[in-house]
Amino acid sequence: MRLLQVCNVGRIVGGTAACAWTVTRALPDCEHHVAFLSSVTDDTARVFQPHRRHQWRSVDDDAVRRIRPDVVLLHNVSGDRCSRIRSAWTVQYVHSRGRRAAADRTLFCSRWLAKECKSSGRDATTRVLHQAVPKPPRPLQDERRELRETPVVGRLCTPGDAKWPKTLLPFYSRLAASHRNVDWEFVGCPEGMQRPLAEACHGRVRFLAASWEARRHLWRWDAVLYHHPTLTESFGRIVAEAMRAGCVPIVDARGGFLEQVTPETGWLCASASEFDVALAALSCRTRWRTMSRAALAHADDVFSLARFRRDLLTRLCD
Repeated sequence: MRLLQVCNVGRIVGGTAACAWTVTRALPDCEHHVAFLSSVTDDTARVFQPHRRHQWRSVDDDAVRRIRPDVVLLHNVSGDRCSRIRSAWTVQYVHSRGRRAAADRTLFCSRWLAKECKSSGRDATTRVLHQAVPKPPRPLQDERRELRETPVVGRLCTPGDAKWPKTLLPFYSRLAASHRNVDWEFVGCPEGMQRPLAEACHGRVRFLAASWEARRHLWRWDAVLYHHPTLTESFGRIVAEAMRAGCVPIVDARGGFLEQVTPETGWLCASASEFDVALAALSCRTRWRTMSRAALAHADDVFSLARFRRDLLTRLCD
């Protein structure tokens, strides 16, 4: 099968390109073409090798016809940048709310998003396709977090002001004041937020550059903590990736997180006080080890490439 994927962005550290890369991993027996509708970063070009890459301003049937795919998989492509494709079976994989291009079939990355987009009917459940995530690569020098007494809590997020609002500062200031034994690490934090965030965390902080390799840090962190005052994540790949590394999620009780985290594998927090309780529980190393093992086993099952391949082929081809 020749599969053409179209990504709205050419940056692998974003969710849609990372999902497209995962599709290539789940379907190694297909011929893959990937078209990007924005400039492609060096990281992205390297990660997608050896598959054929294309850079387009927009999508039209003539461009698709030249590739002659059996299936076209659109990732969050808007109707303004994609005319109706008639030369191939087309599936739109929706990752966030917005006006998306028409397709023969529409899939959603979570039940929450399907509901937000008012998808309903007898086949509503078949319209949901939870992403898979491969295990993050291990660090070259493996630090044994099981033997460490000081918890390390990280946040790995797409670089950009929208994901790092200034309203996070009082949230981290409160947590850092209550949990002075925690070391904080932030991946992807914009430069303008680094100094105020360091002050909010009382200096117990380390900033790390955003990159495809930054997922290695999940093997060192005890927990990944994600809170956003206003933005609800439709899926949130980082939670699935964290659990595949045995890193316990402490996240907002909203959106796609509710479909990933169970009481045995992490904490879903609806208030600042619940984030406090979750961080305090990290100090009990026996409990942390139990949750870490449960998170890893759960994620290896529900976010595996084998499961994704089976569900993806069913929805692409039936």
